[in-house]
Amino acid sequence: MSVLEAVKQANRDGPPEHSVLFRVSSTACVVVAIAACWSQQELSPTLALTAIAAVIVGNLFSYWRRGRSLPWLKVVLALAVLASFVWFFATVTRHASLGSLAAVEGPLAVLFTLIQVTHAFDVPSRRDLGFSLAGSATLMAVAAAQAIDSSFGLYVIVWAAFGLVGLMAMWSSMVGGAPLRARTVGLVGLAVVVVAVAVVAVLPAPHASSTVIFPSSLGGDQNLSTPDALVGGGAHGTEPLSPASSNGRTRVGGFLGFAGPLDTAIRGSLGNEVIFRVRADRPTFWLAGTYDEWNGQAWVQTSTRAGRSAFVALTDGPPFTLPLPADEVARGTPDIQTFYLSVTGPNLIFHAANANQVWFPSSRLFWAEDGTIRAGTSLGAGTIYTVESLVNTATPAQLTAAQPDAFPGSVLSGSQVARYTQLPHPYPKVQALAERITAGQSTVYGKVTALEGWIARNTRYTTDIPALAPGQDTVTEFLFGNRLGYCEQISTALAVMLRTLDIPAREATGYVPGPYNPLTDLYEVQARDAHAWVQVWFPGYGWQSFDPTASVPLANPTPASALAHDVGGALHRLPLVPLAAALGVLALLLAVVQRRRHAPRTWAGAITAELERAARRARIPVTGSQALGELGAELDRRRPPGAPPPEVTAVQLALAAERASYGTGQPDPETRRRYLKAAKALRRRARKLRRTEVSPPPPPAPRPTTPPQPVGAGRP
Repeated sequence: MSVLEAVKQANRDGPPEHSVLFRVSSTACVVVAIAACWSQQELSPTLALTAIAAVIVGNLFSYWRRGRSLPWLKVVLALAVLASFVWFFATVTRHASLGSLAAVEGPLAVLFTLIQVTHAFDVPSRRDLGFSLAGSATLMAVAAAQAIDSSFGLYVIVWAAFGLVGLMAMWSSMVGGAPLRARTVGLVGLAVVVVAVAVVAVLPAPHASSTVIFPSSLGGDQNLSTPDALVGGGAHGTEPLSPASSNGRTRVGGFLGFAGPLDTAIRGSLGNEVIFRVRADRPTFWLAGTYDEWNGQAWVQTSTRAGRSAFVALTDGPPFTLPLPADEVARGTPDIQTFYLSVTGPNLIFHAANANQVWFPSSRLFWAEDGTIRAGTSLGAGTIYTVESLVNTATPAQLTAAQPDAFPGSVLSGSQVARYTQLPHPYPKVQALAERITAGQSTVYGKVTALEGWIARNTRYTTDIPALAPGQDTVTEFLFGNRLGYCEQISTALAVMLRTLDIPAREATGYVPGPYNPLTDLYEVQARDAHAWVQVWFPGYGWQSFDPTASVPLANPTPASALAHDVGGALHRLPLVPLAAALGVLALLLAVVQRRRHAPRTWAGAITAELERAARRARIPVTGSQALGELGAELDRRRPPGAPPPEVTAVQLALAAERASYGTGQPDPETRRRYLKAAKALRRRARKLRRTEVSPPPPPAPRPTTPPQPVGAGRP
């Protein structure tokens, strides 16, 4: 076979496909996939709407001429596909750089869309419609690569529903147009769900890629003159943030310490609004800043209180390489995090501890000696930036062995020790309590975990607490008062107890990871995930985080564990009593409907059903060839000897039902009610008939052994 003949053979149309359902479902899959790419901003609105209209028109045209081949059309469509590939390679070559995945995904979505539009004008056969289904899956995959919101799951559900119907319609067409049954569709859908769950169960935990140039963009940004005054307030997020006041409206920047002192006497309301989403190698505390000076009611940063700027401008990026803080250790495992801001927020660059590099679309960043990072612009919704941190989280065994003599080159200076053990006044009662709790602990790690465990067992987290009186110390009131508080008070108590033992500690603020979304591989950090915790310094390992009120998992969960956790949480939140009552009512309704569906429609049928049930309960075989009268007679024979005869015998019931069935006689309404009542009574007492021994019929009389003599025989 020559090459030309092979090409002709490959492009020859198959048998025309007449199934309208198959064509509609495959077209719908392509339309939903294009809409999904549009929702992820990989297609412009004009291109998406034009492509959707062209796909619909193309499939209508293909259905109209499904039995007539147009060779010239194939040539035109082939040239269109070739032009699409030329455009794609030219665009990628011109704009994309090595490893830049984000610069390829947009053109790739356009390319796949153009191929689907071109293909829609030449789908006469089942094979071509199958290609449309498969092609829609590639478009959905391209859209999923950029999905950062659970709403993308709605597109997946709709696309999967149309795809399932399309597969069933294709199967129906393959077997000669067999009708689709609801039970078959349900079983196939269940099989698809089982397979999907099985695939999710074996998927590994996700990891952020370090081989691409990370995405970055700004949303509604404005240049700032200085990083010292945080912005993020007001309707547009460009007004300066100010510390919260107990007499005024509490802002996020205030009670988290983002805009000045961290006042432990003020608490703002926290909602479920998603603040930002994070794709990361591992979950951790997303750090905003730290505080080293405690005044009895609020935390402040020493450099800020001194009236000088704590920030240094960085202009070597992007990416920006950050200096190593003087009290940190140059060691750790690379951890990459990409942040997607959902709302306008302060110009803080959140990050895992020990940030090393930042990919941020600006000419400058600002860095403080404690590792705090701020942007030179305001940050609006839609801002994206990436941070690489060198996480030096140590194991309990390593922290237990972290003594100064083991790391002679890694110790704090005298001024640093004084800075991180500073107290505004003596705490004799707090120190005595801390010494009693840590009695018998010889290592710093042992003392920290002992205090952490005691606080977790003996205090309760709540935001419903009274305000502090003027001059009242937060820690004294918390530990020796009601022991009720929120994360700022609880972590402050731990930090002060450690400082009374001369252990360097400081306060940290930011967010805990938040719930993990297995559909997008993102942590969805909500307003209620705002948090404060304690960092303790260890020789050789630097600052390590401890928290009595929240725990951070050691690694990203697998999709299976995340789904199981979400399902378990949803089941745990269900109101069991109302749910059980609702399920009971539903089961009762289904039972009534099922009974009515199978109930006999005539009086004779009801009598027949009752007699057959009675016979089965009495262990009398019921066969289709058996006359109803014989069944009634057998039931009557089983009646115990000496028992009073019933008002209506089983034979009477059987004969009346047979006459009514054959139209030879119909009892009056009163007789029908009386007979049906008698049949139900017979069915209820039928089990007693199985214990009655049926007396066998009498044996036939024996025949004489000598033949009879003829009349007159033997006479003389």
